[in-house]
Amino acid sequence: MSTALSVPAYSQVEVVIVTAEKRAEDLQTVPIAVTAFSSGDLKAHQIVEFKDLVFATPNVSYTKTNFTGADFQIRGIGIAAVSGDAESGVAVSEDDVYLADPPLAEANFYDLDQIAILRGPQSTLYGRGATGGTVNIITSKPNLDTYSGNAEFTYGNYNAVEVKGMANIPLIDGELGVRFAGDFQRHSGFVHNVDDGNNIDGENTYSVRGSVRWEPTSDTIIDLVGSFSKETDSKMRAQKQLCTRDPTGILGCLPTSAGTEALNVNAQFTNTIASEQGLASAFGSPLFGLLGLFDLTQPAPNAPGNANPSSYREVNTDFDPVYRAKEDFAALNIKQTITPWLDATFVGGYEDHSTFSQESYNNIGTTPLNQARLGVYSLAPQYAGTALGTLDQILSGVYNAFFPGAPFSPTYAALYAPFFSHPGTLPESRISPTGIGLTSGNILTYSPNQTVYDQSDGYTKQYSAELRFASSFQGPFNFLVAGYYLRTGGYGDYYVPGNVIDYPGIVLGSLLGGLQAPQLCAATGCILGPSYYHNFGRDIQLESKAMFGEVYYDIIPDELKFTLGARFTDDHKSESDRIAFVSGLIPIGSQNENAALAALVAQGQVDFNPLNGTPPYDTFQNLSKSFDKWTGRAVLNWTPKLDFTDQTTVYASYARGYKAGGFNPGVQSGIIAGVSEAFDPEGVDAFEIGTKNTLLDGTLQANLTAWYYNYEGLQVSAIIQNTSVNSNVNARLWGAEGEFFYAPDENWQFSLSFGHTHSGLGNTFLVDPRDPSAGRSDVILIKDATATGGAGQNCVVYRTAGAVFQTPADAGITGYFAPAAAAGGETGLASAGIPLANFGACVLSPATVAALNAAGFSVHDPRLSGTADDSGGAGKQLHGNNLPNTPPWTLSVGAQYTWAFDSGYKLVPRVDIYWQDSMWGRIFDDGADRIGSFAQVNMQLTLNSPDDRWYAQGFVKNLADTSSVTGEYLTSSTSALYTNAFLVDPRTFGIRLGARF
Repeated sequence: MSTALSVPAYSQVEVVIVTAEKRAEDLQTVPIAVTAFSSGDLKAHQIVEFKDLVFATPNVSYTKTNFTGADFQIRGIGIAAVSGDAESGVAVSEDDVYLADPPLAEANFYDLDQIAILRGPQSTLYGRGATGGTVNIITSKPNLDTYSGNAEFTYGNYNAVEVKGMANIPLIDGELGVRFAGDFQRHSGFVHNVDDGNNIDGENTYSVRGSVRWEPTSDTIIDLVGSFSKETDSKMRAQKQLCTRDPTGILGCLPTSAGTEALNVNAQFTNTIASEQGLASAFGSPLFGLLGLFDLTQPAPNAPGNANPSSYREVNTDFDPVYRAKEDFAALNIKQTITPWLDATFVGGYEDHSTFSQESYNNIGTTPLNQARLGVYSLAPQYAGTALGTLDQILSGVYNAFFPGAPFSPTYAALYAPFFSHPGTLPESRISPTGIGLTSGNILTYSPNQTVYDQSDGYTKQYSAELRFASSFQGPFNFLVAGYYLRTGGYGDYYVPGNVIDYPGIVLGSLLGGLQAPQLCAATGCILGPSYYHNFGRDIQLESKAMFGEVYYDIIPDELKFTLGARFTDDHKSESDRIAFVSGLIPIGSQNENAALAALVAQGQVDFNPLNGTPPYDTFQNLSKSFDKWTGRAVLNWTPKLDFTDQTTVYASYARGYKAGGFNPGVQSGIIAGVSEAFDPEGVDAFEIGTKNTLLDGTLQANLTAWYYNYEGLQVSAIIQNTSVNSNVNARLWGAEGEFFYAPDENWQFSLSFGHTHSGLGNTFLVDPRDPSAGRSDVILIKDATATGGAGQNCVVYRTAGAVFQTPADAGITGYFAPAAAAGGETGLASAGIPLANFGACVLSPATVAALNAAGFSVHDPRLSGTADDSGGAGKQLHGNNLPNTPPWTLSVGAQYTWAFDSGYKLVPRVDIYWQDSMWGRIFDDGADRIGSFAQVNMQLTLNSPDDRWYAQGFVKNLADTSSVTGEYLTSSTSALYTNAFLVDPRTFGIRLGARF
């Protein structure tokens, strides 16, 4: 494609040169489905960041994801796994340096020569292989002969300001030059917070880049590029929470649709562990339920302050988001002609990318706390003369420290002084690198309302080296051979702090400290901690080595060519991970999470973690695994001489793609029943045929492609027991693409592209976390309401043919209580006393299983053979279901006209329209998973000066101001199964002034 707004249009389509096959070639002769954007094309299509590439590239989709990253998909393949070492099926490279952690959600494009998007598996031409395709970004390099520069200023709605520019300086004519470029962008928030009136989801970023080119001889070119980018703003990871409220408080949100109702907070573990039922279950006595803040048998408050605004551009939260990101990047490219028939290329790369994000956990209004419950401070007088009476001093001391107003124990006054004096409120832990929340005195706020936020942060540092040799024989045979090395390291954190999580940590720490560890807790008191959720992966390492190459043979010179490529990849991954959450008794004043948890193990404390429930304790587990694979491709490329075309290329190819497996975060050996610590690699067999044509005296380009994928081991994710568990499924995909560009004269330009993708899963049987009962009348859904067991997990039991009761609660099985009936009759009860502690499936005690069997219930699905515990949910057959975020159809059309005036001025209006078909956010295709189709219209009007020294432009993007959803993320059953939705930007418009010198 070739469009330009700052220069006159051409009467013929411009020849676009790409290096898709590691050598400069006319795009129309490359036997790969590739879309290339020059710097002029990027301006014409208003492409300023990764998400804009969707609007002009067939079979491509983009969405933000839940943990600071993003998913750029090609033909349905991107990243659906959630893990610290998960990789995308689309490789992103900058100046030929593969980026293990590309800043898809932060990077802004400026001073580029080209962006090329290659569709289909890539393994024999690029340093890091890819199953879906490759995005290669080429920055502009210094011109060694001419001083030049440019500057551009943009102002728009949302107080948007962008300033960018470039300066090119030759230092030694024809031999040495430098180039400097930079970009600054800022706009106020796209989302309005009705709670405090602030506008959030704003942007404040800047980036600078320096380049050096040295050509000491005619045979040598050395390019060194370095850049630095930083972001500090209120960007949201998810702009909207969607939910159709479940009145029972078991699911939290129903699977049938995704509305804008407030979730039922009774379904969240934040309420479960701080409830009457949760705290009573911790000690097996309803008396301790007096300490609970919530009664799960009663409907959760849904007052106006708890509302979820109906507008997708509004939220209701007491916590404004914080977003920070930073990237350092360096690339060294050395190209050397060794002999007239052999060239060598070395590519060295470095990247350091870090992100930090804090956001409201629910993005809905907060629930006021029960002030009457906050007045209960000491139970010891009720136990006078018993062993529990000794808890009086400890309990009073801890409670008075955090909840002033009760009779205070002088012994503890000095110890707890730093925490106090906010009556009627609860403290909330602040997360810091060294502290351990309120246990170390690190308190974010005191609030009279239920408040919860989360934090996602991490970094990746990488080093890479690639060495290629390419021949240029005059005969029919040529080759390319290369070696590649990549090493990455980093960490990833995910926290969920909240005052309703800190509360049971304080309560249980007070009581259990006296019972379980009186000597440990006597001096300072203890908190059952960490009193926040922390999923931590550290030392996440990848070492990858590869050898690859291709041979080329001209069967008929200049007409028929055969390419055969092969690659061997050897990947080794390792990491240490754990999940920590109310793991044991930690003395107040402890300053370090790692040291505190290590002390728990050394002391042999009982593990109270409601996620794990059984040893081993919440220590780091060291994992390592190697993956290796042979891949390759074969291509037959025909360039016939036809009377009715100016140039034609016809090709057929087969390619084998591969992507390494990884580790399920926090899935520790012996804890998570039936779930592997690791997930397997992906593999794809891809078949493609295509034709590229130039017609009508060079005024029309017409390119068509058809393809078929046999996909093995596609990595998909679901949240099971509060961590990501990735599974491998098989799929079949096929589709077609078309790209057309027409420039009938010097004034008009038209573009059209379409993409079609059919996706279908193979024979796959999985439990749907959103709908674990699968709509079956014989399946009873259970919510575990214990504080030290499952902490809000969902599981199921099955009514057998001989059942005499409708629900286990009807049978009087100890610990159950029955809430209101659920919509559709699928949900029947919640558990207040049966510990469902293990991951994967709800492992009930033998006594409970026996009681269930006697009442006519089973933990085994009667429709399945075998004796496996199926209490984790009733599986669904997913054969034929769609892949996530894969629209069946995409369509882009554009038109541009150039008015050339006698004065030399040129006025260029342009309009682009993009349409995307409806799709599914998950592989289960529930009603709530459906994402509607959307269209976007972008327009601009550019005035160019006679000598092209300056230009002025007015522009608008998303003319209709749609709030279209690009993707979604389903939270866990303990989070109430709400859906985070990611949106396109709202309507933006403004003016842009630019100058060249």
